[in-house]
Order: sequence, then C-alpha cells, then structure tokens
Amino acid sequence: MRLLLVTQDFPPDVGGIQTYSWELSRRLAARAEALHVVAPARPGAASVDASVPFPVQRVRGRPDLLPLTALAAVPRLARRAQPHVAFHAQWQTVGASVLARMLTGWPRRIVCAAHGRELLFNPLPDTLGARAAYDRVRRGLLQQVDAFLPVSRYTGGLLSDLGVPAARRHVVPNGTDPERFRPVDGASLRRRLGLADHPLLLTVGRLVQRKGIDTMLRALPSVAEAAPQVQYLVAGTGPDRDRLTHIARAHDMTDRVRFLGQVPHDELPQYYSAADVFVMPSREAPPDVEGFGLVFLEANACGTPVIGARSGGIPDAVVDGETGLLVPPSSPEALAQAATSLLTDADRRAALGEHGRHRAATTLNWDRIGERIYHHLVAPSETAGAEARSGGAGQS
Repeated sequence: MRLLLVTQDFPPDVGGIQTYSWELSRRLAARAEALHVVAPARPGAASVDASVPFPVQRVRGRPDLLPLTALAAVPRLARRAQPHVAFHAQWQTVGASVLARMLTGWPRRIVCAAHGRELLFNPLPDTLGARAAYDRVRRGLLQQVDAFLPVSRYTGGLLSDLGVPAARRHVVPNGTDPERFRPVDGASLRRRLGLADHPLLLTVGRLVQRKGIDTMLRALPSVAEAAPQVQYLVAGTGPDRDRLTHIARAHDMTDRVRFLGQVPHDELPQYYSAADVFVMPSREAPPDVEGFGLVFLEANACGTPVIGARSGGIPDAVVDGETGLLVPPSSPEALAQAATSLLTDADRRAALGEHGRHRAATTLNWDRIGERIYHHLVAPSETAGAEARSGGAGQS
C-alpha cells in the first residue's frame, strides 16, 4: 500500500493538527510500502525532514495557500509515486488529489480527516456571492472524498450537516504519546514556582475567548473559599491576554493567577504532573470550536484529572466521571463546584487520574490510533464492522 499524506499543518510548526499529522505520518510510514508527505515549506523544516524515514516534499508558499500550490505538486508526485490512497489532514487540499486522479489515475482513493473549524470557517467577505461560492466549493470537494475520519462525534455531525452520508464517516479520535506524556515528579516545578503546598489548577492553550479561561477566572473566588491557597496557572499566549488580566484584577484574583506565557513543549509533562486538576472549559464560538481537545489526553496521560465543558468534541476527549468532569460551558458556578469537588477530594482526583492514564496508555494513544486509521485507509468497510462489533467508535 503506497500512501500520500497532504497537510497544511506539519512540523516545525506547532499546534493540534501539526501534532496529528506528525504522529500519524510516522505510524503510517511503518505500515505502508511507501509514504510521501506534501507540506508547506517552513523555516527549520530541513532538520525535521531529515529525522523521518520518508520523503517530505515541501511546497513554497504560505500554509494557507497549499490548496492552490498543491494543484501542481500533487499530480506530479502522483504520476511518479502512484499512491493507492491520498490522506488529507484537511478538506481544503482535496482538490489536488481530485485533479491528480483525473490526470494520472492515482490515487485510487481519497480519505480526509476532519477536525472542526475548517468545516465552519469561511474566509471570504459576504459580497458578490463570494461566501456562498466558497461554501459550494467546499460541499463539492467533500463529495469527492471516499471516506472521512472525523476526530469526534461532534465533527462527524458537522460533516453530516454538509451532506456527507453516514457510510463515509468513521469517527477515529485523537491520541497522545503515553511515553512522552507520563506522570513525572512535579515537586521541583512547584518549588521553583513557590507553590509547594498549594492546590493547583492548570490550563494550557492559546489565549482566545473560545478556551473559556475567563470562566475559570470568574469561578476562582468561589473555589478559593473552599481551597484558600488555590493557585491557577495559565500556560500559553494569545490576543485575549489583556482581557483575561483585567478579569482577574476585577475579581481580586491577581495574587492567585499566573500567566506563564509559552511553556516549552518539553516541559509540559512536568506542568501537567505538578497540577492537581487540569481545566479548559471551552465554549463554541463558530467557526472557532474545540473539535476534540488533545490537551485533555496529555494531562490524563500524566495522571492528572481534567475538567472540560460539554461543547464541541470535548465529550469524546473526557469521559465524565471516569477520566474527569464535564460542566456546562460559560457557567462559573458549575465550574467552581466541579473544581472544588476535586481539589477537596484527593482520593477522587487519584481515581480519575488513574483511569485517564489507563485510557491514554491502552486506547487513545497514537500507536493504536495510527493502526485504526491505517485499516480505514486500506479496508474501511471491514474496520467499521469490526469496531461496531467491539463497541468502538464507528460511524457518527
């Protein structure tokens, strides 16, 4: 089986889809006869490409222009490599494989992942029918895809709304690396931050309104009544920083909140392990939605219980009452109650963290997810049937 992976998001850039493409490319390469990757040219890409045992064709131009620049690159590569299956990390680049199949007969099949935002986002102005035309192009390209692999039931529902039938939708969730994200000693980090004995809440994510960090800030005064020494760490950067700082000040919580900025990726397991509870109560703000939430799996893999909101694909990332807790979005009261219940019950925290770690280690890890995706690429109907018999995530 010869595979082609086309992705706008790939290291050295960082982010959720970059992680998805990177982790799966290495797993697919180990199973396929050959794998070729098409990705944008980026500063520092040479060292990344030299570290993998498969060729990466870098296409000049901004990542968001790959749907256009790939129209020339993918047919040329298809003629030479003759891939049986083209796997697209986003629908926007599907047109390149459609054109390649028309011109060369390859790939035989086109499979596409679905994450969330890309199915709702329309970049064109609402003038001269531009937005409507973009939506028609999207629907048209979606009809050319042989199978979709949405990362959550929510994302599968977005595909359904766009006219993709259930027979072509197979939910395969995100995964994590339980060897990289594992419980480590967080005591040294706590000492470095001067928080050795403090109850500790943590959020890791981009500082945008969708992440719901403002909800946690508004819930914090109530949490502090039950856990007087509580501290809240916020790791990440983004345009919402000033507004969040103002909210913390307005609630007299500045001495309990630390905005850490960008935390080095290598240090994330230490932060997850040091925290008592990871919290990210994201809300839906279309087109910005949480299609899944990789950070919940990362925290769970480090043995830390999580709190998320019932929005987007988060209910697929967090098993309510088993690996963490789910609360309504934009509800400081419900969030305060959930956070307090965990901070004041060490046994419950330990149980949720243990279940979360087990789930990441045995089920939602990239090795298992890569295996499931590979089987969908080569024999999707058989895989769907096997998953239905075993009770796994199948069609949405």
